[in-house]
Amino acid sequence: MRLTTLIMLLFLSVLLIPKSPTVTKVSAQEIRYDWKGLSMKNGTRYDLPGGYTLQARLMYMGGAVQYVEARVLKGGAPCTPFVYVPTEISAGGSPLDTRKEIPVREGCSRTGKILYKVFIKGDLTDKVNGIIYFDLLDSVYSPETNLTMEINFPKVKEFDQPYAQFQIPVILKNTGAMPIEWVKVYSNWYRLEGEGSINLTNVLPVMGTKTGNEVNISLGGLDVNESHQLTFSFHAGPGEGRYGNYTIGFIVTYPVVFQYQGFDANRSVKIFEYNPNATKSTSDSVNVVFGLIYKGHTGAPRVILSVSKPTGDLQVDPGTPITFNFRAQNVGNDHAYNVTINAQVEPNLPIEIIKPSSIAGGHFPIVVHSDMPPRAMTEPIEFRIVIPSDAEGMVYRVNITVGYFDIRGTYNETFRLFTITVKEFGYSKVYITKTISSTTIPINGTVKVDIIVGNNGTAAATNVVVQDDYPKDLFKLVSGKTKLTASKLNPGSMLSLSYTLKAVREGVATFGPAKVTYVDPKEGQKVLMSAQKSPVVVTIVKPQLSVRVEDIPQNVTVVNSLVGFSIYMINRGSGEAKDLTVEMELSPGFYMVNPPTVKKGEGVSCDQPVWEPKEDRIKVRMVCDTVKPEGFVKLILTMKTQTTGMQWIRVTDIHYKSTDGKTVIKIPTSSYRYETVVVTPLELRMFYLAIFTFSVLLVAMFVIGVTRGFRVSVGRRRPRTGFGALES
Repeated sequence: MRLTTLIMLLFLSVLLIPKSPTVTKVSAQEIRYDWKGLSMKNGTRYDLPGGYTLQARLMYMGGAVQYVEARVLKGGAPCTPFVYVPTEISAGGSPLDTRKEIPVREGCSRTGKILYKVFIKGDLTDKVNGIIYFDLLDSVYSPETNLTMEINFPKVKEFDQPYAQFQIPVILKNTGAMPIEWVKVYSNWYRLEGEGSINLTNVLPVMGTKTGNEVNISLGGLDVNESHQLTFSFHAGPGEGRYGNYTIGFIVTYPVVFQYQGFDANRSVKIFEYNPNATKSTSDSVNVVFGLIYKGHTGAPRVILSVSKPTGDLQVDPGTPITFNFRAQNVGNDHAYNVTINAQVEPNLPIEIIKPSSIAGGHFPIVVHSDMPPRAMTEPIEFRIVIPSDAEGMVYRVNITVGYFDIRGTYNETFRLFTITVKEFGYSKVYITKTISSTTIPINGTVKVDIIVGNNGTAAATNVVVQDDYPKDLFKLVSGKTKLTASKLNPGSMLSLSYTLKAVREGVATFGPAKVTYVDPKEGQKVLMSAQKSPVVVTIVKPQLSVRVEDIPQNVTVVNSLVGFSIYMINRGSGEAKDLTVEMELSPGFYMVNPPTVKKGEGVSCDQPVWEPKEDRIKVRMVCDTVKPEGFVKLILTMKTQTTGMQWIRVTDIHYKSTDGKTVIKIPTSSYRYETVVVTPLELRMFYLAIFTFSVLLVAMFVIGVTRGFRVSVGRRRPRTGFGALES
């Protein structure tokens, strides 16, 4: 039956059906269209453009789908012969043409113009759900859906009045070749420039849903050449004597059945893909302008102070004269009026105006501009103050302000503030800090000590000596020095002393303060101890793991019996053990009844043990992040013997790291090797029977020896009394 089917498929594909789709040649001016991604149910009819109908069904042989039978009808009568398209790409080793075309000619005439070609795609047939896939190629009919939006309102509309209410008619027309199921209109409006606001007041014939400065409107479908008309009513304006520019945008979205994919220039074909979920949008906008003659007069001047001297806060000596030089400049976009400059010193000091000459010798405040247009600036203005000679340690604040009005009479003000600190002569202010890097380290671990000495005074400290000490019974100096000298420590400068210690044994070390000795220019030699920072106590610890095996298999074990094995580890040291790793290997004759389990005490953090069966062994691995002092962990294995013979358990590696994670400590594992002989129950009974029989024979021989006169002598050998003599 299968051979007959294959032969039939070959016959139909080779003799009855044209081989492959051909490309229709059209003139350069004629645009055609590809309708791709179409489908229909088995045994149904599909309406084609131009009043034609596609009839297609699946043909079965031997109970399976073998090919698609299709033809085109016109008014219910056949327009083309049946075309048979295989659904398999080969039969009996021979390739099959699984894609065939049906040319549809005008009036079903053999000489008529080809309107399009129905391209059946047999290889894409959904045999389970009975779906037949096809395309329309080189069609004179367009599947394009298109909607145009016409706004009967000027692109830019100017109003002379400060406020206005206006209407914008919008016409939406279906100018495509396909009907439109629905239309959605989105509009938003906002101020583009200037002042004021714009608001939507109404939409006819349907208002839609308005939220803030946007509205969404849903409309019904449109047949070809039908249209919707909407009228939007707005109220806008910036107010009297002001400028405002507002934008109103429209976005129209509608569904398309076929989505445009591109243009094939060689064929002059527009390509569309069937997509019932696709949408298309068109947009446009208009502008409305109010008070154009007021543009540029936004009432937003901005006058700033550009100070060239001084450039920032000052620290000066008593009796110092200080000069201030600055300009006022309008960096805004409108005129500033009655621009007034003022300067004040707190606590109060006399102010001498030097420049420009027109105001020299005068007093603040002064009006420098009655009308300052944008980008205009004043002449350089300069004044001077003198710090009193007895003002040591005083702080003065100089505040320069510029005030002005905008076109609407609103007052604005800008200021610059300077702080002047008067120096204090002749004192040093030394400080010292000491920092220890860690509170807990292991034996052979290191700790770093940092000492900073600085001078926050106004004069240098001289003959500076920095000294420190450490517990020498617990630490060894490995780098750096504990003493530093300097001839001078200037104001604002710092000295740094650092050294590194290595712990040599367990214990608790207390670090005292560091000391600095220096000479102050006023008070002479001074000694200062560091303000001790935590930590001041360093604990030197040593983790020490103790290991014991608590459960081991017996020397002889019966096959298929449970065997337990556990290894117990406890930290008897004073520091945390890090990254404890235990690795084991088991002979393949063991079978893991349950995954390895862990029992652990407080202060122990472990991952779940893992085990990996291999061909010649079973690997078990456990990792614990931290085992605190007196913390314990117990790895438990529950196994079953599944083969006879010698089986073994080996602990291959136990190691952990010191508290700082830098030193690896290994525990010897050569003694943790265990073996058991696995026998069958019969072999075990025979083994015990052999032992029993051997014991009976020994007893019998002993009894015979006693009853027949044999004597067993137990004692030490006496020395010989002659050559070859032996006494018992």
